[in-house]
Order: sequence, then structure tokens, then C-alpha cells
Amino acid sequence: MPSAWLLAGILWVGFALRLPLLDRFALHPDEAIYSYWALYSRQVDPLFLQVWPDKPPLYLWLLGWALEGLGATAVTARLPNVAVSVLSIAVCAALARRWWGEQAALLAALLLALNPLAISFAPTAFTDPLMVLAGLLALCLAASRRWLWAGIWLGGALMTKQQGLLFAPWVVAALFWPAESRPRTLSALAALLAGLLLVVAPIVCWDSLRWAVAPSPWDLGARHASGLALAAPESWLPRLLSWANLSATALGPPWPWGLLLGAVGWRALQRERLKAGRAAGIGGRSPTLGPTPASQPAWTLALWGLGFLALHLLSTAQIWDRYLLPLAPAVALLGAFGAVWALAPEGRLSTAALPATFLALWLGFLAMPAGRAALGQLALGGDRGAFTGIEEISGWLAERTAGRPVLYHRILGWHFNFYLFAPVQSGTLELRWYPSTVHLADNAAKSPHRPRYLVEADWSPDRDLAVQLALRRLRALPLLRAGRFTLYAIDEKDPHPQPWRLCAWPPALPTGWTLLARGDFEPTRSLVRGSP
Repeated sequence: MPSAWLLAGILWVGFALRLPLLDRFALHPDEAIYSYWALYSRQVDPLFLQVWPDKPPLYLWLLGWALEGLGATAVTARLPNVAVSVLSIAVCAALARRWWGEQAALLAALLLALNPLAISFAPTAFTDPLMVLAGLLALCLAASRRWLWAGIWLGGALMTKQQGLLFAPWVVAALFWPAESRPRTLSALAALLAGLLLVVAPIVCWDSLRWAVAPSPWDLGARHASGLALAAPESWLPRLLSWANLSATALGPPWPWGLLLGAVGWRALQRERLKAGRAAGIGGRSPTLGPTPASQPAWTLALWGLGFLALHLLSTAQIWDRYLLPLAPAVALLGAFGAVWALAPEGRLSTAALPATFLALWLGFLAMPAGRAALGQLALGGDRGAFTGIEEISGWLAERTAGRPVLYHRILGWHFNFYLFAPVQSGTLELRWYPSTVHLADNAAKSPHRPRYLVEADWSPDRDLAVQLALRRLRALPLLRAGRFTLYAIDEKDPHPQPWRLCAWPPALPTGWTLLARGDFEPTRSLVRGSP
């Protein structure tokens, strides 16, 4: 019972650390893409025939239900992943308890609750947190010898994001771990594949219905990621440094983990000495070390983690923080195993002064980057201020749709498609993408009878915009400043008629003079004396 209360407290700590960033920053562009796809599929196009996602649809369907049921806001889009991240803590604890006992379960839960990467990605609308939860559940069920359900959740990870395939090795490795009753490998593998097909086959069937008019998410994903190939050998060292810097930010400072490895090495040396003394019969009766936690799952996770890093290091995979998220539960489990193995001479964590002090200091140092991640002070996860103000500008535009205005955009299309989903779909506001200021000025000059707006970001200004607009007698008038963005109204530079224009009548003509137009191609004015 005390362990259950402690685990509940850890879950509440993890939940509290994941809430502060829920509405602090605007949506990252990829969050806006996923939210728009989810909302569009739920309300307009369930088969994705007009909008083509490059991710499998499982997360998009879940997000669409949340947005339709709770409202299409940025907070609603992020709520599912907050719940998913907290559930991952509980599943990680269940795995550690099954392998290494109650103390390891509490440590694994606490390490994942304090993980900066997991904290940073929880209040986001990315696909990765759900993929990680599905992979953890697949491993937990495989460790429990429930192979059908393990296959179902492995299929869930695969149909959430293509990288879910990377969880397959650690699930299959569970087939060969010792247990009270070793499973029949072929029957267990058949059940695993059956569960996998229960999820994958219907979604592949759904995807096949679109192939005549829309590409598969797998094709688009490979195309957008520029494929996955072996990186050039001369790029390995720069990639290693980049991944190392990112890992140090994502998984916390490296020296507490080095301290834990040192404790593990010291305990291993001590055990070897005691074994050697026991074998030589020195010292009479040697002290017992008690049962040691099962090491086979830990070795499997360590090898999987090394292979995971090697794949991203030696391939052309993008150096993005989200790709490291699957390592967060693996690091938590390995840290719990190492702490129990190094600090549990009797098979459980002791309350002796040295282990307790070491553990408190170790967790205290790991808690500092967790606090920084909860406050948004680490460059991880979603947006960290670059898109501040886009929500205010979108709200202003949503309230001013009279005259069916045109909104020009170059880098904010996904944001406006989500934030202005209702007016865009109803046709009361039109989004127009422009590749250059020349195109923008020309198109705006051809729509003189509709309100025209432009949103410009501080970090991506159109430097010759004023010149291009002036060439067409247009100007950009600032209307609203919000965060990093400025909203402009595009209007005629001088809308009043001028006396030199052919279509404008002179204010007064001399007595006896008449205005004539002559010339076949270019009208000209000529003043001639009238009759007396």
C-alpha cells in the first residue's frame, strides 16, 4: 500500500510538471499541421482524399475526436498527449516492478516523471508521445506473456508514426527472456503477428482505398524525410557532436548518469571480489549479497538503445529532438535497474545512510533540468516563442470577415488553416499563399474590391514589399501588433482621382474651350478654341 501511494504521488508530480506549458506558447508548425489534418478529417474529409497526411492516421483520428468534442483550440489539441505522457509513467513503473521489484518501479516512474524530454513533449500535439506509450504497452504485455495484446499495441505504435517500427526488436526480444514458464516461441510469435495484423490490416485497407487519388502516408513520409540512407563517413563526427549536444539537453546533464555508472562499477567490483573470496574459501563464511535483479531485460534495453543511437548517427535521419523521445523510458528503466543493482545489497533498496544520501543527491540533480523544462527554458518540444501572437491575430481576423477578406501568407498557412478553420471552410475568408513579394503585389492589385490583409513575422520579413506594392500604387498599413507578428492592411496608395488622369474631368475649363480625345491607341487631351 505505501508503494501504491508513492506511485500515485509520482504520477501527480509528473502531471504537474507537464501542465505549465499547456497554453504558454503558440502551436509549433508541425502541431498546427497535425491539428488541421485531424480537424479536417473529422469534419470534412474522413478518407483524406483532399488533404494528404504523411503520418499514419491513428493519432490524427484520436486528435480529431478530441478537437470535435472539446473544441478546436491549441489547449485541446495538447490535452491528449498530456494524458498519454502521464500514462507512460505508470506503464514504465509496471514494467520495472515486473522485472526488478517495487523499489525499481518507483525509481523508474520518478525518472520518467522528471525526464526533461518527456516533460517538454507532453504539452504538444506531436505524434511521438502516443507512439512511445503504445511501444511501452507492447513491451509490458510481452513481458507478461500476453502476445496477442502485445501485437495489437505494437501495431498501434506503427500506425501512429512510422518510427514505431523501431519498437519491434525489444518486443520480439521478450520471446527469449526466461520466465516461470517459457513460452512456445512459435505460438507466441504467431499470436504477436495476429495482434499486429488486427491493427495494421484495416488501416492498410483504408489506405488502399485512397491510392487512386492520394499517396500513402508511408510514401509521403519517406519523401518528406528525403529517404533514409547511410550518411557520408565525413559527416559522422559532426552528427555525433550534434546528437550528443541534443542528448545532453534532452536527457539531463550527463554527470549524474556517470555517477550512477560509477556506483554500478564499484558494486560490480565488490561482487567479483566476494565471489573470488568465496571460491578461494578465504575469510570463512563470506557475506551474502542476496538476490540480484534480472539483468537480461536491462541488457536488451541497453543494446536496443545503442542500436537506436547508431541508426540515427550513421544514417541521414534529421537531427530533431523528437526522434530521441523513445529513449526516455529506456533511460528511466535502465537508471532504475542500475540504482537497485548498485544500492541494494540485500535485493532491495536499503535505508542505510550512504545509499539514501546518494539516491537523494542523484535525484535532486536530475530534478533541476526537469524544473527548467516545465518552465519552457529548454530548447525542446514545441514552439518556444517564435510564433507568439499568432493566436491574437487569428482571433482578430476571425471577427472581421465582412466583405470576404483575403489573407496573404507565406510561412503561416498551417497555423491559419487551423486557427481560422471555421471562416476558411465557410468561405467567409480566403487564404492565398504567395511565393514572392512580386506575386503578392500583383495579386493584390487584381483584387481591389475586397479587404486584403498580410501577416509578417519579425524573423522572416519581406524586405522589398513596400517597393513592389508602390509599383502598383499599393501600400501596407499596419493594423495590429501582437507578439512576433504584425498585421497589415493592403490598400491603394492614393485612392483619390487626380486631375491628370484621363477619366478625371478638370475642375474648371476656360471659357470657350472644349476637351477633346483623339488618337487610336493612346488617348490624349487637346484644348481647341470653340466658335465665337
